Amino acid sequence: MKTWLLALQQQLSRQIREKKLPHALLISGVDGAGQQDIAQWLIKVLLCDSVKQDLNDNISQLSKNESSEAPLILQPCGFCKTCKLYAKDSYPDHLTVVSDKKTIGVELIRSLSHFFEKTAHIGLVKTALVNHADTMTISAANALLKTLEEPTSDSFIILTTHSSDLLLPTIISRCHEFEIRPPVGKALLAEYGQQGDDAFVNLSHLNELSDDSTAIAFVTFRDKVKDYLFAHQHRADILAILVEHHDGFRWLEKILVNLMRQQWGWPTAESTDEQVNVINKQQLWRVYNLVQVANGQLKTLVQINRQFLSEKLLADISVVLQSNAQTVEG
Repeated sequence: MKTWLLALQQQLSRQIREKKLPHALLISGVDGAGQQDIAQWLIKVLLCDSVKQDLNDNISQLSKNESSEAPLILQPCGFCKTCKLYAKDSYPDHLTVVSDKKTIGVELIRSLSHFFEKTAHIGLVKTALVNHADTMTISAANALLKTLEEPTSDSFIILTTHSSDLLLPTIISRCHEFEIRPPVGKALLAEYGQQGDDAFVNLSHLNELSDDSTAIAFVTFRDKVKDYLFAHQHRADILAILVEHHDGFRWLEKILVNLMRQQWGWPTAESTDEQVNVINKQQLWRVYNLVQVANGQLKTLVQINRQFLSEKLLADISVVLQSNAQTVEG
């Protein structure tokens, strides 16, 4: 388990012992922050027979120990019938909502509602997990509201997301949100056994931090983007990355943010590039906003044409760059 998740494990363990765990939990954070790790651990703890027995037999002793020792983190035994069934994805009192499409449709959420209407087969607790809850359609989200508003006893719904801003406010308001905040800068680099002085490095850069080939690909893309912005070169190469590479749009946004930091004199891990001032602050801000809009469309539009979106983005950026060139010439 990632070290930055321990405090949340302690908090949830305490709520379980005190029987104050919320019926609906929304676990949010940047992609890769550990939402899945926490969700899986919590489900196993809630369902494990040995944990239930420990709580029933030793709850008073646990309370005494908590005042003098480090907060206790509950753990599933891994050996009871429930743990073994769950490990084989055959435990009847748990449901994981899985979609084979880009979105979670209303029928899947209705099946979740029907699941909670039935009596538990083995244990006393029923659990359900909805990963990437932000991909629910409007109809699916509305269907989930009733279940959230009228929970059955001893039932728990866990939603995970790395884009909570895309969820309906009504869904968020009916859940208890636990936001995971991983460390940044040197502290994050230390988590992965690396050194550096980049104060802005964060978990959204995980792919570059944990995979050498990805790190090299990013640096190559970064250099080409700079050449494109400053000298109008490598358009075809940049287009190919935006269309074909999962991280392309995120990389482009990251590069622009670092360039803006350099323009404003903020310290960055990259060496100062004298070319950065070829584009003035206003022009670079306009380019950044174009990328932000494109990123939002990529996340929210179900049938987005990535090729067309990428071509339009580069065309719009070219207009900004040409405007800047005319301003400089004038």
